[in-house]
Amino acid sequence: MIWTMLNTWYAQRILQRSRHSKAVKDIPANLYSYWKSSAPGEYHGIPTDAVFFARATLGLLDFFECAAQGTGPCALPSKAADSVWHAWLRFSPLRLETFCRKHFKRVVPHVEAADMGGDMDAALAVCLVRARQAEGLDREGPRMPSLFLLDKRLKMPLGFGYSLKRGQPGYSQLDGRGRFNPAINCPPQMAAAGLLTAGLITTAQFQDFEMRARRQAASSDSGSSCGSSCSSGCGSDSSDSGSSCGSSCGSSCGGGGD
Repeated sequence: MIWTMLNTWYAQRILQRSRHSKAVKDIPANLYSYWKSSAPGEYHGIPTDAVFFARATLGLLDFFECAAQGTGPCALPSKAADSVWHAWLRFSPLRLETFCRKHFKRVVPHVEAADMGGDMDAALAVCLVRARQAEGLDREGPRMPSLFLLDKRLKMPLGFGYSLKRGQPGYSQLDGRGRFNPAINCPPQMAAAGLLTAGLITTAQFQDFEMRARRQAASSDSGSSCGSSCSSGCGSDSSDSGSSCGSSCGSSCGGGGD
Protein backbone atom coordinates (compact mmCIF):
# COMPACT_ATOMS: atom_id res chain seq x y z
CA MET A 1 0.00 0.00 0.00
CA ILE A 2 2.74 2.45 0.96
CA TRP A 3 4.78 1.46 -2.12
CA THR A 4 1.76 2.10 -4.36
CA MET A 5 1.19 5.53 -2.83
CA LEU A 6 4.86 6.48 -3.24
CA ASN A 7 4.91 5.15 -6.80
CA THR A 8 1.80 7.20 -7.68
CA TRP A 9 3.25 10.32 -6.08
CA TYR A 10 6.53 9.92 -7.95
CA ALA A 11 4.72 9.33 -11.23
CA GLN A 12 2.81 12.59 -10.83
CA ARG A 13 6.07 14.37 -10.04
CA ILE A 14 7.64 12.98 -13.23
CA LEU A 15 4.72 14.19 -15.34
CA GLN A 16 4.51 17.62 -13.75
CA ARG A 17 8.24 18.29 -14.13
CA SER A 18 8.47 17.22 -17.75
CA ARG A 19 8.70 19.63 -20.69
CA HIS A 20 5.25 18.34 -21.69
CA SER A 21 3.70 19.46 -18.40
CA LYS A 22 1.03 21.61 -20.09
CA ALA A 23 -0.05 18.78 -22.40
CA VAL A 24 -0.08 16.31 -19.51
CA LYS A 25 -2.96 18.22 -17.93
CA ASP A 26 -5.18 17.25 -20.88
CA ILE A 27 -4.51 13.51 -20.72
CA PRO A 28 -7.76 11.72 -19.76
CA ALA A 29 -7.87 11.11 -16.03
CA ASN A 30 -8.97 7.48 -16.43
CA LEU A 31 -6.47 6.57 -19.14
CA TYR A 32 -4.01 5.07 -16.65
CA SER A 33 -6.67 2.77 -15.18
CA TYR A 34 -7.73 1.65 -18.65
CA TRP A 35 -4.14 1.08 -19.77
CA LYS A 36 -3.36 -0.83 -16.58
CA SER A 37 -6.22 -3.25 -17.17
CA SER A 38 -5.86 -3.65 -20.95
CA ALA A 39 -2.13 -3.40 -21.78
CA PRO A 40 -1.09 -6.78 -20.26
CA GLY A 41 -3.40 -8.59 -22.68
CA GLU A 42 -1.53 -7.10 -25.63
CA TYR A 43 1.98 -6.74 -24.19
CA HIS A 44 2.64 -9.81 -22.06
CA GLY A 45 4.70 -9.16 -18.96
CA ILE A 46 4.49 -5.36 -19.19
CA PRO A 47 4.86 -3.61 -15.81
CA THR A 48 1.70 -1.68 -14.91
CA ASP A 49 2.85 0.63 -12.11
CA ALA A 50 2.21 4.37 -12.30
CA VAL A 51 5.85 5.33 -12.87
CA PHE A 52 6.15 3.02 -15.88
CA PHE A 53 2.97 4.54 -17.32
CA ALA A 54 4.20 8.09 -16.70
CA ARG A 55 7.52 7.52 -18.45
CA ALA A 56 5.87 5.62 -21.32
CA THR A 57 3.33 8.43 -21.75
CA LEU A 58 6.04 11.08 -21.89
CA GLY A 59 7.81 8.94 -24.49
CA LEU A 60 4.62 8.93 -26.55
CA LEU A 61 4.38 12.72 -26.32
CA ASP A 62 8.02 12.95 -27.41
CA PHE A 63 7.09 10.87 -30.44
CA PHE A 64 4.02 12.96 -31.25
CA GLU A 65 6.29 16.00 -31.21
CA CYS A 66 8.65 14.31 -33.67
CA ALA A 67 5.97 12.92 -35.99
CA ALA A 68 4.12 16.22 -36.22
CA GLN A 69 7.17 18.16 -37.41
CA GLY A 70 6.86 17.15 -41.04
CA THR A 71 5.34 14.88 -43.62
CA GLY A 72 6.37 11.35 -44.46
CA PRO A 73 6.94 8.26 -42.31
CA CYS A 74 8.27 8.62 -38.77
CA ALA A 75 8.72 5.40 -36.78
CA LEU A 76 8.20 4.95 -33.05
CA PRO A 77 11.21 3.22 -31.41
CA SER A 78 9.45 2.25 -28.16
CA LYS A 79 6.91 -0.47 -27.42
CA ALA A 80 6.32 1.02 -23.97
CA ALA A 81 5.16 4.27 -25.57
CA ASP A 82 3.19 2.30 -28.14
CA SER A 83 1.29 0.53 -25.36
CA VAL A 84 -0.08 3.87 -24.19
CA TRP A 85 -0.91 4.89 -27.76
CA HIS A 86 -2.88 1.69 -28.35
CA ALA A 87 -4.77 2.10 -25.08
CA TRP A 88 -5.61 5.74 -25.82
CA LEU A 89 -6.85 4.84 -29.29
CA ARG A 90 -9.24 2.28 -27.80
CA PHE A 91 -10.22 4.43 -24.83
CA SER A 92 -11.05 7.70 -26.59
CA PRO A 93 -9.83 8.17 -30.20
CA LEU A 94 -11.67 11.47 -30.68
CA ARG A 95 -10.14 12.96 -27.53
CA LEU A 96 -6.74 11.80 -28.74
CA GLU A 97 -7.24 13.64 -32.05
CA THR A 98 -8.29 16.77 -30.16
CA PHE A 99 -5.27 16.44 -27.87
CA CYS A 100 -2.86 16.16 -30.80
CA ARG A 101 -4.38 19.11 -32.63
CA LYS A 102 -4.16 21.28 -29.52
CA HIS A 103 -0.64 20.43 -28.45
CA PHE A 104 1.09 19.32 -31.67
CA LYS A 105 -0.93 21.27 -34.27
CA ARG A 106 -2.03 18.20 -36.20
CA VAL A 107 -3.45 14.71 -35.85
CA VAL A 108 -0.77 12.04 -35.54
CA PRO A 109 -2.24 8.91 -37.16
CA HIS A 110 -1.24 5.49 -35.91
CA VAL A 111 0.08 3.24 -38.67
CA GLU A 112 1.24 -0.34 -38.09
CA ALA A 113 4.69 -1.17 -39.42
CA ALA A 114 3.29 -3.59 -42.00
CA ASP A 115 1.11 -0.79 -43.41
CA MET A 116 3.68 1.99 -43.46
CA GLY A 117 5.55 0.70 -46.50
CA GLY A 118 9.01 1.82 -47.50
CA ASP A 119 12.06 1.57 -45.28
CA MET A 120 11.35 1.38 -41.55
CA ASP A 121 14.99 2.09 -40.72
CA ALA A 122 14.74 5.31 -42.74
CA ALA A 123 11.59 6.22 -40.78
CA LEU A 124 13.48 5.54 -37.55
CA ALA A 125 16.27 7.81 -38.77
CA VAL A 126 13.74 10.63 -39.22
CA CYS A 127 12.53 10.14 -35.65
CA LEU A 128 16.12 9.95 -34.38
CA VAL A 129 17.12 13.30 -35.87
CA ARG A 130 13.97 15.06 -34.67
CA ALA A 131 14.23 13.57 -31.17
CA ARG A 132 17.85 14.66 -30.90
CA GLN A 133 16.92 18.15 -31.99
CA ALA A 134 14.09 18.33 -29.43
CA GLU A 135 16.56 17.51 -26.65
CA GLY A 136 19.21 19.95 -27.83
CA LEU A 137 21.57 17.20 -29.03
CA ASP A 138 23.62 17.26 -32.22
CA ARG A 139 21.34 16.06 -35.00
CA GLU A 140 24.14 14.00 -36.53
CA GLY A 141 24.93 12.14 -33.31
CA PRO A 142 26.28 10.14 -31.69
CA ARG A 143 24.21 10.53 -28.50
CA MET A 144 20.87 8.74 -28.31
CA PRO A 145 17.81 10.74 -27.20
CA SER A 146 15.68 9.51 -24.32
CA LEU A 147 12.86 8.25 -26.58
CA PHE A 148 15.24 5.71 -28.12
CA LEU A 149 16.47 4.56 -24.70
CA LEU A 150 13.01 4.27 -23.15
CA ASP A 151 12.33 0.53 -23.55
CA LYS A 152 15.82 -0.39 -22.37
CA ARG A 153 15.50 1.82 -19.28
CA LEU A 154 12.02 0.55 -18.45
CA LYS A 155 12.95 -3.09 -19.19
CA MET A 156 10.00 -3.37 -21.53
CA PRO A 157 9.43 -7.06 -22.36
CA LEU A 158 10.19 -7.68 -26.05
CA GLY A 159 10.80 -3.97 -26.50
CA PHE A 160 13.62 -2.36 -28.47
CA GLY A 161 17.05 -1.79 -26.99
CA TYR A 162 19.19 0.91 -28.61
CA SER A 163 22.91 1.42 -28.16
CA LEU A 164 26.00 2.61 -30.07
CA LYS A 165 28.84 0.87 -31.81
CA ARG A 166 31.73 3.17 -32.79
CA GLY A 167 29.33 6.09 -32.85
CA GLN A 168 26.74 4.31 -35.00
CA PRO A 169 23.24 3.70 -33.58
CA GLY A 170 21.92 0.17 -33.49
CA TYR A 171 19.20 -1.88 -31.87
CA SER A 172 18.17 -5.34 -30.79
CA GLN A 173 14.99 -6.79 -29.39
CA LEU A 174 14.84 -7.08 -25.61
CA ASP A 175 13.95 -10.48 -24.23
CA GLY A 176 10.74 -11.40 -22.40
CA ARG A 177 12.11 -9.93 -19.18
CA GLY A 178 13.27 -6.70 -20.81
CA ARG A 179 16.96 -7.63 -20.84
CA PHE A 180 19.20 -6.11 -23.48
CA ASN A 181 20.94 -8.17 -26.16
CA PRO A 182 24.26 -6.43 -26.94
CA ALA A 183 24.47 -7.96 -30.45
CA ILE A 184 22.83 -4.97 -32.11
CA ASN A 185 21.86 -4.36 -35.73
CA CYS A 186 23.35 -1.10 -37.08
CA PRO A 187 21.31 0.09 -40.08
CA PRO A 188 23.28 2.45 -42.32
CA GLN A 189 20.26 4.74 -42.60
CA MET A 190 20.73 5.79 -38.96
CA ALA A 191 24.48 6.44 -39.20
CA ALA A 192 25.69 9.98 -39.86
CA ALA A 193 26.47 9.17 -43.51
CA GLY A 194 22.96 7.79 -43.95
CA LEU A 195 21.44 10.88 -42.39
CA LEU A 196 23.43 13.03 -44.81
CA THR A 197 22.32 10.95 -47.82
CA ALA A 198 18.68 11.29 -46.74
CA GLY A 199 19.00 15.05 -46.36
CA LEU A 200 18.35 14.91 -42.62
CA ILE A 201 21.61 16.68 -41.77
CA THR A 202 23.82 19.11 -43.67
CA THR A 203 27.28 18.53 -45.05
CA ALA A 204 28.69 20.84 -42.38
CA GLN A 205 27.00 18.80 -39.64
CA PHE A 206 28.37 15.60 -41.11
CA GLN A 207 31.87 17.06 -41.23
CA ASP A 208 31.55 18.14 -37.60
CA PHE A 209 30.58 14.60 -36.67
CA GLU A 210 33.54 13.15 -38.58
CA MET A 211 35.92 15.55 -36.84
CA ARG A 212 34.58 14.64 -33.40
CA ALA A 213 34.81 10.94 -34.24
CA ARG A 214 38.46 11.28 -35.29
CA ARG A 215 39.28 13.13 -32.09
CA GLN A 216 37.57 10.49 -29.98
CA ALA A 217 39.31 7.67 -31.83
CA ALA A 218 42.65 9.33 -31.23
CA SER A 219 42.02 9.64 -27.48
CA SER A 220 40.54 6.22 -26.85
CA ASP A 221 40.98 2.82 -28.44
CA SER A 222 37.57 1.68 -27.19
CA GLY A 223 35.61 4.38 -29.03
CA SER A 224 31.92 4.46 -28.08
CA SER A 225 31.10 0.79 -28.39
CA CYS A 226 29.32 0.64 -25.01
CA GLY A 227 30.06 -3.07 -24.94
CA SER A 228 27.90 -3.81 -27.96
CA SER A 229 28.74 -5.89 -31.00
CA CYS A 230 27.17 -4.76 -34.23
CA SER A 231 25.88 -6.40 -37.37
CA SER A 232 24.44 -4.65 -40.37
CA GLY A 233 20.92 -4.80 -41.63
CA CYS A 234 17.64 -5.83 -40.09
CA GLY A 235 16.84 -9.36 -38.97
CA SER A 236 14.26 -11.28 -40.92
CA ASP A 237 13.62 -14.26 -38.72
CA SER A 238 11.10 -12.69 -36.36
CA SER A 239 7.50 -13.77 -36.44
CA ASP A 240 6.36 -10.46 -34.96
CA SER A 241 5.95 -7.95 -37.76
CA GLY A 242 8.42 -5.14 -37.31
CA SER A 243 9.82 -6.53 -34.08
CA SER A 244 13.28 -7.06 -35.54
CA CYS A 245 13.37 -3.61 -37.09
CA GLY A 246 13.39 -1.37 -34.04
CA SER A 247 9.75 -0.31 -34.37
CA SER A 248 6.31 -1.90 -34.27
CA CYS A 249 4.45 1.12 -35.64
CA GLY A 250 4.79 4.74 -36.62
CA SER A 251 3.07 7.64 -38.23
CA SER A 252 2.79 9.05 -41.70
CA CYS A 253 1.51 12.60 -41.52
CA GLY A 254 1.58 13.32 -45.22
CA GLY A 255 -1.99 12.57 -46.11
CA GLY A 256 -5.27 13.34 -44.43
CA GLY A 257 -3.71 14.27 -41.11
CA ASP A 258 -5.04 17.82 -40.90
